Amino acid sequence: MTDKRSFYEKVRDPSFWETVRTSPDYARIRDYLLSEWKDYADCVIPALKFSDYRKFFDSGERDTYENSYYLRRQIMIVSSFLAAIYPDVPEYLTRLEDAIFAVASEYSWCLPAHAASVTVDDPLYLIDLFAAETGAAFGEIFLMLGNRLSPLIRGLMKREIGNRIIDPYLSGKKYWWQTTTNNWAAVCAGGIATAVWCFRPEIFPQIQPRFRATMDNFLSGYGEDGFCLEGIDYWYYGFGYFLCYAELERYATEGKYDYFKLPKVRKIATYAQKVIINAPNVSVSFSDGSTHESISVGRLHFLRNEFGDDVELLTPYFPRFVRGCANYSIASREIAWFDPSITGEAAQKSTSYRAEDAQWWIVKNPTFGFAAKGGHNDEPHNHNDVGSFIVAKDGNQVFGDLGAGLYTRQYFRESTRYKIINCSSLGHSVPYFGETVQKPGKAYRAENVKYGENTFSFDLAAAYGDEKLSAFSRTFTVDLGGVKVSDRFDWRGEAPVVERFMLWKEPTVVDGGFTVEGLTCRFTGKVKKITAVPFEYEIHHAGGKTRVAWFVDAELETGADACTLEIKV
Repeated sequence: MTDKRSFYEKVRDPSFWETVRTSPDYARIRDYLLSEWKDYADCVIPALKFSDYRKFFDSGERDTYENSYYLRRQIMIVSSFLAAIYPDVPEYLTRLEDAIFAVASEYSWCLPAHAASVTVDDPLYLIDLFAAETGAAFGEIFLMLGNRLSPLIRGLMKREIGNRIIDPYLSGKKYWWQTTTNNWAAVCAGGIATAVWCFRPEIFPQIQPRFRATMDNFLSGYGEDGFCLEGIDYWYYGFGYFLCYAELERYATEGKYDYFKLPKVRKIATYAQKVIINAPNVSVSFSDGSTHESISVGRLHFLRNEFGDDVELLTPYFPRFVRGCANYSIASREIAWFDPSITGEAAQKSTSYRAEDAQWWIVKNPTFGFAAKGGHNDEPHNHNDVGSFIVAKDGNQVFGDLGAGLYTRQYFRESTRYKIINCSSLGHSVPYFGETVQKPGKAYRAENVKYGENTFSFDLAAAYGDEKLSAFSRTFTVDLGGVKVSDRFDWRGEAPVVERFMLWKEPTVVDGGFTVEGLTCRFTGKVKKITAVPFEYEIHHAGGKTRVAWFVDAELETGADACTLEIKV
């Protein structure tokens, strides 16, 4: 039977944690946390050094400081949940209090990458994503463990939440993220709301309108199609914190204010199942997305209980929710939202989606998956990728999209961002015309976007902004046999047109085309030369290590005005 109580009711109830401790249904959660404990029980809680803090401002490097910052919070996650599940084991609570003591003593909860400079007059007033998340983490731990925490630790948590989160928010200071439409709005407002509810619930009603206004801005960043332009990782992150807030809002108002009744929220809830394009977990990696992602089991169960059969029973994964950026509220819901009564297998079926606001087209069948995008080059976490596409088969992208690069200061500066291969149009499956590549900005966009029965087409000349390219149209045709990419253009420049296609594995060039990962690909048109070009790239989660992928470059003859690539699966 489904336990329909809210998160806030469950985590305060000792009987819920007794169920987690004793029920076979939760064995996987227990085993996972206990395996994580082996790494976190005795590791040194790292110091946060100024020499590491300033690296971002000196060189743009983020990982050294952030890895230590996240490790402190990872220790909080694993020790707090084990303390709740096993109240008779004092080591868990001791370790948690040590971690809280360290976090409460930090110079700032804001990451260097989100601070204005290395010299900040009052760091306590900086509320970024991770300051808000830390506030929410303190709040949920306080709610969950209450008087089991020592009086000094409880007092320290209250003081730091007041100084770093609640007082700055109540001071009248306007934060830029209050009016943005991306993940910052949901994460910051959601984290603060959780902290307020857990530490000062009496003031929650008076500031609810501010939270709602920010959440409404967040929702406005999605079109009516419910697609997340930032990529699936940011659907997990931003929409995840929105879900946490929406459940709190409904709980605090006793159901009078319910975001889950909004049609747009229902649409957004079904986004993941649309962009996982090949079993079991190949995802669309446009913008700063990932090539492989699945809907986590706790999230799947919560959405399934809210929206019924609209949320498909995909192949869920049990996430390593202690690791990574230590998003405490998302981790805690993997336990609280887990519903052992939900069972079933993912259905393999042929389907397609027209995301007309995002200007994406997705086609899935049991053999392969396909995604293509129009859009513009000023999207959230933008890449210059208008006209790019993905073909996935046998559990991997073949024609791919690199997704997120290594996050550094340079990655988020427009003057340097598009020199990084992940973000440049040179890193995507779109042509370049001599030295002319796509430019950043909303004016550089797809035009005349049209969806046919089995086609998707648009004009792309505007994405390049070069008067020598007076016309350029691209049409995708997809059927059970494969994909056809048909380009027509009017290029008056002297340099050649090069059709570029991004591949994850080394292709074999053959007469008139190439083969790769079981796909046979042939060109039609005035192709002068076909070259396989290896290149190095960095990705967000690779710790700065480079990897190798491949381009196929088809140089066209002078005066060519068309080229078609036919991909047979």
